[in-house]
Amino acid sequence: MMTYRIPGLLVFCLGLSSAGAGCAAAGDDASSLDGPTRSTLGAGPMTATGTVADVDVFADALVPYMDAVQAVYTNGLSAEALTRNALITNLRANRAMVMLPLATATYADDSVHEVLRYRLRHEPTREVMSYLVSCALEQGQSVSYTDTRTGDTYEFPGEIGICPHWNRQGVHQGSGGAKCRQLITACLLAHVNPTGRSITISLRGQAFPDHRPGLLSPGPSVRVGTATEDDEPIASFAPCRTDTRGLSRNCGWTAEHVGMCSPGSTVTLGAGGKPVDACDDDLPVAGGPSDDDTVLRICDGIHGCNARSPAHIAQSEVRCSGRREPALRFECPSSGYFSVMSGPRLSRRPSGAPGKDGAPASRKIDAFSVASRPSPVGVSGTDDLRTSEPAPFRPAVYPAQEANVFRWREGAFYGNFWTEENPLHPKFTPEMNEVDEEGNFYPAPRDGAVVFRHAYACTGEFWDDEIAYQKDRLCAGGHDDDGDGDDDDDCVAHPVGACGDSYNITNCPPLHQCALDDGGLVAGDGDFQECTGGGGTWHHPITSFLNDPVDVVRRPRRPGPEQSSPGGSDPSTTPPLCP
Repeated sequence: MMTYRIPGLLVFCLGLSSAGAGCAAAGDDASSLDGPTRSTLGAGPMTATGTVADVDVFADALVPYMDAVQAVYTNGLSAEALTRNALITNLRANRAMVMLPLATATYADDSVHEVLRYRLRHEPTREVMSYLVSCALEQGQSVSYTDTRTGDTYEFPGEIGICPHWNRQGVHQGSGGAKCRQLITACLLAHVNPTGRSITISLRGQAFPDHRPGLLSPGPSVRVGTATEDDEPIASFAPCRTDTRGLSRNCGWTAEHVGMCSPGSTVTLGAGGKPVDACDDDLPVAGGPSDDDTVLRICDGIHGCNARSPAHIAQSEVRCSGRREPALRFECPSSGYFSVMSGPRLSRRPSGAPGKDGAPASRKIDAFSVASRPSPVGVSGTDDLRTSEPAPFRPAVYPAQEANVFRWREGAFYGNFWTEENPLHPKFTPEMNEVDEEGNFYPAPRDGAVVFRHAYACTGEFWDDEIAYQKDRLCAGGHDDDGDGDDDDDCVAHPVGACGDSYNITNCPPLHQCALDDGGLVAGDGDFQECTGGGGTWHHPITSFLNDPVDVVRRPRRPGPEQSSPGGSDPSTTPPLCP
């Protein structure tokens, strides 16, 4: 017998707030690295102190801690599983599951609800269940399933908590039930990822403010990811098995937060409450570095890294006046984002039990301070001095607010997987997508249909071929069951074009699928509301934001020709196409 913990969404809870650095608080002015500016009202208080030293614009900001929760999750739900599972895409189970609690007893092999027995013997159905529970239930709630044939047990933990009362009762009645079903539909759609990877996204929407204020609203900072996009744990965050010393060790590190900076600028970051000012590259010789020093590692992007990996940014330790511990100096990467890892210089083997999930206990750091200066003027040639115009400089911000780390508005997802009548495409019969007592699955045929009659997706302002983007994002991909050479992929939602104004469709009819560009619950968070589809208006969409605009499609599709990417690289120059 084995027990499996099925992760649906990876939600980061953190204890860090107030963001500001380099003479600029992490608000509107600090948000743009040639990307869209987003206000972060409702994201918690901000404080920043800064100084300007001569023409270097060398400044610092102290960052105190407080409790906060992000709206950052990882998507990895396959379109294949969502279009071919024994729950939502089975007519009998679809109707039954919203009338009953989302609970262990409901889905047991000996459940009194015969229609839901044995469904979780099908692995793709368990994948869908993991995301369903993650969206609906909150931390501390879960659904467990034991396969009575094998004795294997699977745990599906709650994470986001949009409708935690589904754990106790059905969500088939009343306006609250309808809102739950629509929000869970949007949540599942937003987490479809055809690439087979787990991409970090930020979700914005209007959940139940009386239940959990701030749910689906951007937080004041973003915790560094501890796993790769292939869901492989990063070794450096595991505890050291033996006492291990040095900056190059790949164990015993703690994930801190994501910062942002101007590519090519020089950034200095230190742990502790003293400003990083008047720093000296020469470390003191007497006594040598202390084993109790807090040391730092800097990685490119929003994930941690191992030493000498491609994401590991070259860095040097410096000593700054008034500071006991060394600081780090590095060049801001082309992505414009950096991730911070911390730990003691000597990481000791844990004497007792390791921390949660085998990770070392967090090392408490009261504050960080950050400073930055523009990149030096370029010098080339022999005797001739040639200068180049430096790129626009914006002071580094650490930690960066969630709305500024995830600036690329992908689009909105909305609809209802569990409507009273005709929730699925007409091709489905009650016998399709069934699982029998032996665990045999009887799938519906693929034919390129949109499986859910009342599910929709619209794009944000940065894509120049909305329909193609959405099909790449929302369809299973790679199947030709009838051998005719055509794509037989089933899709999870109807692509309806752009949500509102598009920067790139200058010669096409206006689309405006969503009446509101920014919902009123949290002003400035950029969530689309009141979106149309199927001849009606849907009141409970969820809008997803990306750190990189090509994270969640199989074929890279850069933003349109008038918008540059976050790192400043040249965007696609493909002419815009009307949907």
